[in-house]
Amino acid sequence: MPKINFHNMQKSSFFLTILLSLLVLVACSDGIVPGEKAVEGDAKELLAQTKAAVEAKEYNKAKMLMDSIRRTYPKAFKTLCEVEDLYHKVLVDEKMRDVAFCESELEKMIVLRDSLVKKFDYRKDSKYEDFGLYSHPSQAISKNANNCFMRATVNEDAEAVITSYYRGKRIGHKKIKVISGGTFVEVDVMNADRPWTGKEYGSYVERYGFKLGNDGGIMKFIANTRDKVVVELVGESILHTYELRDSDVKAIREVLELQKLLASIKEMRGMLDEARYALAYLNMDIKE
Repeated sequence: MPKINFHNMQKSSFFLTILLSLLVLVACSDGIVPGEKAVEGDAKELLAQTKAAVEAKEYNKAKMLMDSIRRTYPKAFKTLCEVEDLYHKVLVDEKMRDVAFCESELEKMIVLRDSLVKKFDYRKDSKYEDFGLYSHPSQAISKNANNCFMRATVNEDAEAVITSYYRGKRIGHKKIKVISGGTFVEVDVMNADRPWTGKEYGSYVERYGFKLGNDGGIMKFIANTRDKVVVELVGESILHTYELRDSDVKAIREVLELQKLLASIKEMRGMLDEARYALAYLNMDIKE
């Protein structure tokens, strides 16, 4: 999925450029007289090339020509006024292109998302939750009342969580170690975002949920491995060991794929908002 970031510095530069262009336009409207005819004549030749580049939508070339006119003919005021008009048009055209691109890409992503989510369970409490939660049907809590396993979920805002479920006698483990292919990752239960111990479906449970990025790399580690996965629950020593089922590995992998798509959709929406805002700003300048 495409990933394009808008930084504050870029936005500041964009609006500063607009402001400088407007100042030149104001000067032109206030009746600043042209410079010498020879200077204007030479500048007009470059201006003609600039107009041709704009018509051909070769915007980078057009901007380079505009910069050349500004540097070489700083006293060709009449031509500079036309340059600023052209520059404003280029900015508008570019933002219209950005808006169209973002809208098109977002539409494709949403179609793909709607296709993917059909394989997941969806839950949302309209009173208490802003975002619905996706999970794999094979990892439903009711279907795993007797299992030690790791369950992956992701909400509509692309926030993924992997949760470790231990069921059995109380062990009070402090770390979760995931081993596969001769290597391992581990996380301290102190990092858990959703710790809970108690009775569930008649069994004692030690449950720890970790957000993606704060999980010691467990979620991506499981999703990327093609070997068997062993989970060790550790205190002063190894307190419990079990092998993660293939169905759980598959579910975690698919949830992570959905998370990546949802994150791309979120980012693309942000880009679209930025592009629309910038375009509205430019159009407002035209009206004024």
